[in-house]
Amino acid sequence: MTFGYFTIYSSSYSGFLLNESFWDNSYGKQMVWIIISIVLGSIILLIEGSFIQNSSYVFYLIILILLITVLFMPAVKGAKSWFQFGGFSIQPSEFAKLGCSLAFARYLSLINTRTQNLKNRLTAGAIVMVPALLIMIQPDPGTMLVFIGFVFVLYREGLSGNFLLIGLFAVLIAVVGVFFKASGSFIEVANLTVSGNLFFGIILVIGFFVAFLIIKYFVLPRYRREKYIRLIVVSIVGISISLSVSFIYDNLFKERHRNRFQIMFGIKEDRKGDGYNIYQALSAIGSGETFGKGYLNGTLSNDKFKHVPEQNTDFIFCVLAEEWGFLGCFAFVCLYASILIRMIMIAERQRSKFTRIYGYCVTSILFFHFMINVGMVIGLAPVIGIPLPFFSKGGSAVLAFSLMISILLRLDAERKVVLR
Repeated sequence: MTFGYFTIYSSSYSGFLLNESFWDNSYGKQMVWIIISIVLGSIILLIEGSFIQNSSYVFYLIILILLITVLFMPAVKGAKSWFQFGGFSIQPSEFAKLGCSLAFARYLSLINTRTQNLKNRLTAGAIVMVPALLIMIQPDPGTMLVFIGFVFVLYREGLSGNFLLIGLFAVLIAVVGVFFKASGSFIEVANLTVSGNLFFGIILVIGFFVAFLIIKYFVLPRYRREKYIRLIVVSIVGISISLSVSFIYDNLFKERHRNRFQIMFGIKEDRKGDGYNIYQALSAIGSGETFGKGYLNGTLSNDKFKHVPEQNTDFIFCVLAEEWGFLGCFAFVCLYASILIRMIMIAERQRSKFTRIYGYCVTSILFFHFMINVGMVIGLAPVIGIPLPFFSKGGSAVLAFSLMISILLRLDAERKVVLR
């Protein structure tokens, strides 16, 4: 958090003394939120862990009410995601991750809850999907995407690895389908010209038919029924995604979303339009080279020239890369990885199932934020707007992540008094 604060200060540095007061600047407001986060985090460390566990559903319900209420607020930057209070704003979707983690851990830790049971899996999925859909309506697809991380928690609690494989298969089909649709390619097959997306669908059908023949002739009869069921499920998922990609791309994606996908896949360049952010970010990152330009010496990622938009929020990684270079970025990635590994170690040493699940929930959320934000800035993911935890400017984000960590530390402090 300290490292992030000094990076925010550097991103707002203009090379001269600012006329406004300290508290009117972005780093001044961030300092207020950091102080609030430390105070509330310290208070949480004094609360009994049983109270936190028993209040999980209550906090989750409050978050749902806030997510519904914010939909009636005025839009800010095209999204109804904030409550405005004078010069400050609160984004309830950031706290939705905390509320969902608590409710998710609470439900899965019940004695009668088993991840192998279909009803329990659907209920756990509903706990995650309800806030995710409300966030999608705002719309805030970046934050909504983070909720996918809860699948890893289910996997740790006994969910079959086949679901992860099916999920990865679905993502792969969606990505390839979007690529063909975004490229607008056409392929000639037997003197017939078909779109690349339709051709990909045909390839999927042929692949599924070949898999059916392999099962029929190379799998023992007593195992065929199970294999057929899995193949049918995978086939339905794959073909449904392939057919729906075209409709979603044409009817639900806005023009800027289509342009961003085309830019990400390298299909087109738009340095002055929708690709402006990513190209400016890449130039700032590359200018840092190996050792960087030094603290406060950045020329492309601060307010002086405003080369990189949103340089202190979603694209704050550019400031780090320009000032500290490749070696600084490598050290930062190692530091973040050590935090995630440490959180997994804390989760695994728990006697309480609730605390273990909650620890994995928080770890998954931080991992997805880190992965998507850095991938977005360096051009490996579409620009969807998602903060870098404890680093990006944003009061709601730093407060929500601080509360997550504080609750985990409070629950971990009681691990030895919990009976197995």
